[in-house]
Amino acid sequence: MKKQTMLSLLLASLVLAGLVSCGDSDNDGGTATNAPESAAVTEIAETEDELQSLLPDNLDFGGEEIRIINGFYFENDAFMLHVDESTGDVVNDAIYNRIINTESKLNVTFTYQDMYMQGGANGDTAATVRRSVTAGSDDYDLIFACQYNIVPLVLDNIILNLDGCEYLHLDQPWWYQDYIAEMSIGEGKTYFVTGDITLGVLRNMSCMYVNKQLYTQNYESVDDMYKEVLDGKWTFDRLGEICTEMYQDLNGNGQYDDDDRYGIGVITANLTDHFTYNAGIRATERDENNIPYLMMNNEKTVTHTQKLYSLYYENPGVRVFPADYNSLDVVMPTKFNANELLYLPGWFYTSELLRDMDVDYAVIPFPKYDEAQEEYLSLAHDISVVSCLPTTCSKVDTTTAVMEQMAFEGYKNVLPAYYEVAVKVKYTRDSTDAAMQILDMIHDNSTTDFAFIYNYALNGLGLIERELMGGKKSDFASAYAKKEKAFQKKLDELIEVYTSIDQ
Repeated sequence: MKKQTMLSLLLASLVLAGLVSCGDSDNDGGTATNAPESAAVTEIAETEDELQSLLPDNLDFGGEEIRIINGFYFENDAFMLHVDESTGDVVNDAIYNRIINTESKLNVTFTYQDMYMQGGANGDTAATVRRSVTAGSDDYDLIFACQYNIVPLVLDNIILNLDGCEYLHLDQPWWYQDYIAEMSIGEGKTYFVTGDITLGVLRNMSCMYVNKQLYTQNYESVDDMYKEVLDGKWTFDRLGEICTEMYQDLNGNGQYDDDDRYGIGVITANLTDHFTYNAGIRATERDENNIPYLMMNNEKTVTHTQKLYSLYYENPGVRVFPADYNSLDVVMPTKFNANELLYLPGWFYTSELLRDMDVDYAVIPFPKYDEAQEEYLSLAHDISVVSCLPTTCSKVDTTTAVMEQMAFEGYKNVLPAYYEVAVKVKYTRDSTDAAMQILDMIHDNSTTDFAFIYNYALNGLGLIERELMGGKKSDFASAYAKKEKAFQKKLDELIEVYTSIDQ
């Protein structure tokens, strides 16, 4: 999911200094008075001073209202898209200014319906959209929603094809091109997009936190750890070795329990996804026509599953906690802060849980499968936010122009504020060149897989490793063989429906 840009250099400079596809839609009120034809297609600038939106400067939508569903997973995450006022906090104010700048540039106004998914507390975004479109109601213009929840709607002709939209420039660095491609099948059909339009992907990229006090007590220097990562030697086997060395029976009862010191704490649910895909395991690949096919049942996956099982259940330095958010958000961070965990696996948003941590920590990627793996990877979790338009949208031009401008504003202002100031400085407490280089590497090497995105339409293919670890099983080949026909059948059905959609 790499961006096609030297993003880390840009960030450093910024901080330091209706029922139709878009290709067929009519103009719905946007005007570019006296604008030359070339105004809408401007090459992206290469320096901060020249960086500019690709939309015409005099685009004016006459104060039109854009009605937005802001769907997200955790109750307190509405801020990823919008905030109500400037507070002086660097991230808050960058998001606030994105709203003001977009509304001002395009002469539009935004209204929001916030919906969060955790616990089903205040509604299901996909169900809300489905009811509206099925009823033929023009209730919403722009949808933001959790990936796992919203993507299946494309199969019901509920989501608009964005391919060919005049104002969307999906080849620009504020859009995540590889991610967008993974969400699609074939050519000429783009139903979901994501990028710097919200913080909903960046905050859900995985990374691993290291207790620096524990590390230096047991190993020579944090610098050595950074060097090991940068030299490509931070592997799954190396993680296992260190975890074994870190175990200590703190309460002296001769039993492995929650009160002991461990190398790492894990759960068998979502963290398993990240240990898998970050190790370069793929469930699908693409043919010459951009059609996905199954390829997960191979020697590498079989070996990885065995290694993962061994880490979870045979390594004394690994504690498997209950598979819930209390473990992720309370129990494991508390042990990490108490110097009872060396490694805390999580996501960029996990740093927000560590603001009051008494000791310093470092941030490194999840380990590679082995040293031969070319890059460290960071899976964007399935609660990441993607955006789309319902087929009932009657303001296609206005809405897609808004999306483009919001993404640009996010790239230019919000991303640097969150990534460079909040993540790099405010939370990590480590500004060495090596630490900064590693953070950039995690961000730039984010990844996903078609089967992970469409898991719930593929009979659980994307989460099969999670199922195995939860059941304390290590025989991938056998488990896959039992489900292979069902996987293939679901994939064939998905491809058939997807490629037959006309809009």
